[in-house]
Amino acid sequence: MLFSHRSAAFLFLFVLSAWQGLCPTTAVAADTVHVLYDNDQAVALTKKTGKPLLAIGGTLNCPYCVKMAKQLETNEKLAPLASKFVILKIDTSTPLWKEWTGRYEVEGDGVPQVIILRGDGKQLYGKTGAPVELDQFLQRHLADAGKILSAQELTDLDKLLKEAQKFFKRKDYSKAIELGQECVHSDCYASTVNEARKLLSQIEDRSKLALKDAEKKLASKDKSLDGAIALLELAKTFEKHTSAYGPIAQALEGRQQDSELAPLFAQAALVTRAQQLESAKKKVEALAVWQSILEQHPDTPAATLAEKRIADIEKRSGVAQSAKPEVGANGDSKRAASFVRLGKQLLKSKPADARDYFERAIATDPDSAAAEEARELLEKLD
Repeated sequence: MLFSHRSAAFLFLFVLSAWQGLCPTTAVAADTVHVLYDNDQAVALTKKTGKPLLAIGGTLNCPYCVKMAKQLETNEKLAPLASKFVILKIDTSTPLWKEWTGRYEVEGDGVPQVIILRGDGKQLYGKTGAPVELDQFLQRHLADAGKILSAQELTDLDKLLKEAQKFFKRKDYSKAIELGQECVHSDCYASTVNEARKLLSQIEDRSKLALKDAEKKLASKDKSLDGAIALLELAKTFEKHTSAYGPIAQALEGRQQDSELAPLFAQAALVTRAQQLESAKKKVEALAVWQSILEQHPDTPAATLAEKRIADIEKRSGVAQSAKPEVGANGDSKRAASFVRLGKQLLKSKPADARDYFERAIATDPDSAAAEEARELLEKLD
């Protein structure tokens, strides 16, 4: 598409659209025909709106050229169709038209010569002679021009894209994907839609880097749990972005099927769940998940993390500590004490669940101080 040359004195541009962004201070009727005199402006408008560009090459003394242009500009019956095009008339004696015909094919000699370009620059038509039935001519080529959005739709998409870009900068890729995909319309060539496609491509690039980093951690002895957690989070973050999610899902499936790594991903899933509950300020539920990690995966990095998180949550929530954990013969005193602490938090809201935790504390280490406290609490429940 031509971007650099301006026409001579005979160049005039008919823009048949209601594009409000062209003149922000002027309200325009939906199917009004406008006249501009700038080739670059016509190309810019086509790129902005995604509308096809219809160029008419003619001369001042060509009656068919004048008639065609006048019909497009003044015929109210044609306006609903013609307004979906950006229409440019160029004098065939100018260097600009020579450049057009050097770039695009036109069948036949004489004038008018008509060229139609899709919003992305692809040529749809190039022949000599004014079409006899203009309405059918316009309708036929609109069918190949892709989706044409209204001025309001373009304005709404601009706002939506800006929001998506903000979330992208904040690294909230899940939200950026959601909004970016709302901006993408199939077979639409408006610049906002193209920018949305670019944004989604950038997000895919970020997903590749994040996947590489997660796999690096997974291969590290000291950071393998972090890598498993990261891989699970990537799957959730990019699940709605098909091309980004594919490699992540493939990597995750392969690791989870590995018998040596499967336990690690089970731990990672529980850690992720507990962290989500903490973020949602559901401390009791979070404590329960952290406790389950201690039970199901003792002596692991996940268990070490669980102990720290349990202590921190209890400290911040002001829950009274049970008797200090003592090391019993079976080594389960810490877990018994944790069960008691969980049960105490549920005494008022969920007494049945509290009873269950007290009973589990007793079963875990019957001779511990925590078990003794659990028995006292059970008596009060009775």
